[in-house]
Amino acid sequence: MNFGFNEEQKSLGETVAALLADFPALTGPDPAEARDSAVWQALADLGLFALLVPEGHGGVGLALVDVALAIEALGAGLAPPIAASTLIATDIIVREGTAVQQASLLPRIATGELRIALAVLENGQSYDPDAVQTVMGGNGVTGSKILVPDADIADLLMVLARVDGGVGLVLVARDARGVSIRHHADIDPSSGLCEVTLDGAALMEGALVGHAGSGDVVPRLMDAAAIVYAGMAMGMAARMLDASVNYAKTRVQFGQPIGAFQSIKHRCADMAVAVEAGRSAAYYAFWTAAENDPDRSRAASMAKAYCGEVARDVCNETVQIHGGMGFTWELGLHRFLRRAKVLEHGFGNHVWHYERIMAETLAAQAAGGKAQVA
Repeated sequence: MNFGFNEEQKSLGETVAALLADFPALTGPDPAEARDSAVWQALADLGLFALLVPEGHGGVGLALVDVALAIEALGAGLAPPIAASTLIATDIIVREGTAVQQASLLPRIATGELRIALAVLENGQSYDPDAVQTVMGGNGVTGSKILVPDADIADLLMVLARVDGGVGLVLVARDARGVSIRHHADIDPSSGLCEVTLDGAALMEGALVGHAGSGDVVPRLMDAAAIVYAGMAMGMAARMLDASVNYAKTRVQFGQPIGAFQSIKHRCADMAVAVEAGRSAAYYAFWTAAENDPDRSRAASMAKAYCGEVARDVCNETVQIHGGMGFTWELGLHRFLRRAKVLEHGFGNHVWHYERIMAETLAAQAAGGKAQVA
């Protein structure tokens, strides 16, 4: 059995990486100048947002595992977060949306006409979706969301809210009555993190994603988002590893490249092992999502927790290997560390996901299933 990516999947990742390289401001030193609206249109023209859309709705009909390397490239290129959010929302609509929602939304997503932001986290609440306090009722949607990437440039908000005693996903137009958006002052201005206040926000027709009572809508969102974030984290980690190795080969100290010193060799080797292990975890999680495997939630949490830690540590090590230059604004390594910290806490940090892994494993044991080693 071939567990590797095929040539088309590899080519897709390389193409996305090459496109993002044409926008140097994305990885430039100043995060405040890294939000370029032309990037979205370039990705749309490339056909990125049509990849997960079924052929019957004007797309290509691929699964998440097919775009894993493209998602890595989005991370490595510090692409606008709205691109990843829209891909995640597309997966949810394809898997859980009603026929009417799919017919209305998917063709517009495929052409790049529709951008979707994910509004999940709330101030003072945990990462657990069941802790959400935002409510959808007869008067619309009421509540407040924080750390919503690129909410100010989205066309739709996919909002986690309480619905009829349960928890579901509700679509709200960004310019709907009762919606107000305020930018956060945060570690990574290029992420466009916003606070979204919903004061009886007007509901669009067919606002509730999926059929009422559908049990997998919210778990699928948390899993798909965790997996996509893990993939982007590994893209950044791999790029920082390459930067460290290249610098170690060219920076000369005491008459030889610093890569000849054991302390630097060991750091680079440790990073390389961590990156490969993280990629394995992420790729397996992408596969479970594509196949809707029973191990999906546990795989998603393993990938999100571990890959977030790997990206953070590799970014920190890269700064250290570059010495004093690594701390300078002009070199731009801080851009990747900033984004890594944002991704690390999006859709559950490592603590929340490790606890989720234990809960999933214990539940499987209690049910008589064969526990897998995390």
